[in-house]
Amino acid sequence: MQNELFLNYNYIGEASSLLIAVLALLAIVYVKPRMTFLFRYVCAGLGWSALASLIQMHILIIANNSEKLYNRYVFLALILAYLVAYNAVLYLIFAYVNMMSFHRQGQRKEFLVMYLVLVTIYITGAVIEIASGRIYSMELGGIDLTHFVRYYSCAGMVCAILCFCATFTNKKNIARIVWITVCICVPVDLIVLTAQYLIIPYGHVVFTGITHSVMFVFAFLLFHAEPYNEISGCQGVNALNRFIDKKGGKKEYYLVYVYFTLPSRQDFDSDSMELALSGINACRTIESLSNRLTMYMVADDKYVDVIEDVTEKEARNYINQIRGVFDGLKSESRIPFNYCMIAGKVGKKLNDAIKVRQFYDFIAQRFQDQNSTHFYMTTSEDVEKFEEYYATSEVLKDIRNTGNLDDDRVIVYAQPIYSVETGSFRVAEALMRIKIGDKVIFPDKFISVAENAGCIHTLSCIIINKVCKTIEQLVDTYDFDAISINISSKELSNANMYQDFLDIIEKYDIDFSKIRMEITETAMFENDELANRNMQILDREGIQLYLDDFGTGYSSLERVMNCPVKTIKFDKTLLYKSLDDNRMDDILTYMIEVLKKNGFVTLVEGVEDESQNRFSVERGFDYIQGYHYAKPAPIEELSRYFDKKAPVLTT
Repeated sequence: MQNELFLNYNYIGEASSLLIAVLALLAIVYVKPRMTFLFRYVCAGLGWSALASLIQMHILIIANNSEKLYNRYVFLALILAYLVAYNAVLYLIFAYVNMMSFHRQGQRKEFLVMYLVLVTIYITGAVIEIASGRIYSMELGGIDLTHFVRYYSCAGMVCAILCFCATFTNKKNIARIVWITVCICVPVDLIVLTAQYLIIPYGHVVFTGITHSVMFVFAFLLFHAEPYNEISGCQGVNALNRFIDKKGGKKEYYLVYVYFTLPSRQDFDSDSMELALSGINACRTIESLSNRLTMYMVADDKYVDVIEDVTEKEARNYINQIRGVFDGLKSESRIPFNYCMIAGKVGKKLNDAIKVRQFYDFIAQRFQDQNSTHFYMTTSEDVEKFEEYYATSEVLKDIRNTGNLDDDRVIVYAQPIYSVETGSFRVAEALMRIKIGDKVIFPDKFISVAENAGCIHTLSCIIINKVCKTIEQLVDTYDFDAISINISSKELSNANMYQDFLDIIEKYDIDFSKIRMEITETAMFENDELANRNMQILDREGIQLYLDDFGTGYSSLERVMNCPVKTIKFDKTLLYKSLDDNRMDDILTYMIEVLKKNGFVTLVEGVEDESQNRFSVERGFDYIQGYHYAKPAPIEELSRYFDKKAPVLTT
């Protein structure tokens, strides 16, 4: 009869809070959150939330079954334990909100002193309430916890108000998303805690645990799982990708791509805090320009600003203001740094995240080797050039991934080379082209793309395979010495570059001497030791080496003579300069004499008319290459230039 007079407490809210906190902790174990300075507050907060909810559930169970379970000392110990756990939760909430400001992180001592004062007031009040016996009261059939619940609910309200005040007074030093989050969470917490304060005497429903467990889960999802960095206020690269993919091909917007170049860490370690604070202030300033502007941090030194729903004039105004912020930061900083800022409209042609990011990286390559600050506005011509680059890159990657040595998209041309001594064509240079749809792309458009995309080795293997196949078809019928192939500088820096080449040549019934390889002098001397090792191996296998583009790099005759090359191929610019400058003519003549005296074969390229041809012959070049004798043509047409072998007479 007595139990019917007492309304049991409903603790489903506390059970939900416990479940939420435990699941969040398990999720943290199995995912890879961003381990920032503040992440420890989230983990500790979830742990204390789970403990507080568990203790609260025990208190409510005893209150509902006082006749069987109540023990005064145990019950008081549980109440005290809960108040301590709840205080820890409030501390972690307050600390997390305040420490999201880099400015406040430098004031941790003052923060701790202030919170110790609040804790002292809280604990003192709790002890007085427990000692006076007002913290709870015995009722027929159960225990009345109204005063207990109202006490800690008021403490929660005070904490929420203090969090709001602390954030408001520090608004200029925190990210906009942090301010928005506090503005949403604090009123919701106050409403829930007020409802708890009013409902507890009548409804006997306890749900305060939801106010702290959900808050920590929200903080984890918002700031640590991915989207936002709590200090810079920037979203990450995945968030940027999702935005671009959502808008791609549907809506135009403006994008500002910025990357910084800083001196090494040891050069400015003592001033790093100052630079960090200046950078954060710059983020705050840029954020304050407009709600239409969103910042993303794609790397430690790369940031992207997206500007939506603006006219071109407005966009340019925002872009100039952003540029002004960085110029101001650069002029005021004691640490020297540069930045490259590329801005422009993202139209429908750039319709996915990969294309957008590659487009801006494509433009940034123009400035990456220049140690200075740059600002550039993209144009429609840039987009057209990038589309060709992107299409080329995609085809090259597919060629690499397919790995077909007979790939029809790789076309081999050849240019016959005239032998002055024999008066005939004895060798030819193989030239690669890439076919993309109906277009044929020349090496100056795709070699650098292939090198950056890691496709150059596959292309080299394909052209060697196709040249070997052609040689095998010609060798029994036509009289020629060899066909040369250009080798990228990236290849020569690869320790194992030669193995695949030799394996391909061995598949065909041809002599290794029928293959020659052209190597630029820049490539030879970028990695002297490794390049020489690779060249020695190729030379030992019988593959003659050409030194291509001689005269355009920085080699000396002495260094060239120490390399295992047989043929020196003079760049056409040396030829053209020598035609107009007697001093260059003397130098050219001297170099030819020295090289030939030391057993090298000399070849000149770019000979286009009779005067250039006559000059080349008079200077003593052994071989001449150029349009004057033959233009590049499909390699299948080489048979038109080589003499047929004399028939073998049999008796």
